[in-house]
Amino acid sequence: MRKKRKLKSKPKQWRLITFGSHLKTAEKGYSSFLFQGLTHSSCEILASYGIDSPFNGPDSNQICYNGKLQHSYFLQYTADMLSTISKSRKARPLLSFTALNVGHDDVGLRTQSLDKDLAHYVTTMATEQHTLTILLADHGNTYTEYTTAILEGRLEMFHPSLFIIVPEKAAALLGKEATRALEINQRRLLTMIDLHHSLLPLAGSISNFAKPVGIFSPMSPDRTCNNVELRTPNLCVCEGWDSPTTNDSSRIAIVEFAVGQLNNLIQTQVLQGHKNTTRKIYPVLSSCRRLRASWFSNVRERTSKSDGALITSFDVMFEAGNVVKHHEDIFHIEVKTTDKAIQNSLEMELLHFDRLTLFGKYRMCANAEVQLRLCICSKSKHIKASNRRLDKVGWKDYTTFLSENPKLSNIGESKCLFLIKRNHSEGQSIAIEVANSCAEENFFVEMSATHENLRLSRKLPFAFSIPAGSIKFVFSARIDTAFWGTNLEVIADVKSESTH
Repeated sequence: MRKKRKLKSKPKQWRLITFGSHLKTAEKGYSSFLFQGLTHSSCEILASYGIDSPFNGPDSNQICYNGKLQHSYFLQYTADMLSTISKSRKARPLLSFTALNVGHDDVGLRTQSLDKDLAHYVTTMATEQHTLTILLADHGNTYTEYTTAILEGRLEMFHPSLFIIVPEKAAALLGKEATRALEINQRRLLTMIDLHHSLLPLAGSISNFAKPVGIFSPMSPDRTCNNVELRTPNLCVCEGWDSPTTNDSSRIAIVEFAVGQLNNLIQTQVLQGHKNTTRKIYPVLSSCRRLRASWFSNVRERTSKSDGALITSFDVMFEAGNVVKHHEDIFHIEVKTTDKAIQNSLEMELLHFDRLTLFGKYRMCANAEVQLRLCICSKSKHIKASNRRLDKVGWKDYTTFLSENPKLSNIGESKCLFLIKRNHSEGQSIAIEVANSCAEENFFVEMSATHENLRLSRKLPFAFSIPAGSIKFVFSARIDTAFWGTNLEVIADVKSESTH
């Protein structure tokens, strides 16, 4: 993209450059959008390797062209462009951004190839007196088992690097207060959102120094993870933000709720993607299968500053599909619970989820209508065969959770509608689902329950529809007072609607 705009007043000579460049400025008026240059060349270079993404590279892990690594062209282009513009008296302020994907590497070979060119680039930018250079990453290491297997690796993933090169003349343009703030903030808690707030004022005239916002203003030394802007799910690097806790059976209800919500979301996306088709679609037979949890770990808790609710974060492991090398897919999930003595419901809410293991290869077998980061699938002919015989589906296999075999019982008058109940650790945690194995009937269910010594994930009664060939997660429950017995009786009022 190339863009230039006129300024209302003539500012001091100023150029803001961030890591490389896709941009070029014209000296007068507005330039047109041109589809050539680095963006176009990248497509040509990748095409020569038969790939369409720079993230992982070819089999050799390196993307080269004409004897040079691809990223060297990006860095050199930026340096050459700056050198040329700096010689022009008619030069306009320039904001340039380029993202290099060399670090997207699970073996470390591509990352090493960046060192020489990056060192040269940094040295060159330090001599560009009117240029502020920002080198940043959107995340830390996320492509190795260190990230998925060890909590410290997770913290590293959410603690990316940030470096700023401020030559003397650029510092003079920023002003003493702003440069002093940059020095102070090296040892203060900040996020990329703070950087965002800092750059917005620089889009205008820089005649009166940088505005004291974001990183150009001293951050409070008492700043904590509770009073910074975060895009969750995130792990804050400050100690005491959350606390580790046990992953015992009392927390299975929270995990059941989270996995149930994700499965409901997959099912909804499958049905929404085919709402205008006449062909019958059975969600349980979709390529993106229901998530089946094998275990969970790294359970941590913190108190929400806004409403005092408990936020529980944890990792859930699911059986992987056959198109990836790893055997388990790992999700990081956050659930909020509101525990009040006057209510039976914990009012659980799925706040966020993130996929920790690589999932790009699932694209070859995924449903187009399902969000890829939700999908686990396998290349198999089994699905097509099953689509012709819905009655042959192993319903218990679809509902197995943490090796706990469910109990199935019919509800209503139909023989193909049944209640699924999973009872963990003698009733300490319970999960309720409804399955419809009918091929031609949808049902509407209103569910209530009587219970003893249990807190439910949601308020009851609850009404919902259950389409043909689908499973609906309804609610989970956990023990209220330890060492006391529990009891749960579900009451379901079922209405049938023909889909003919």
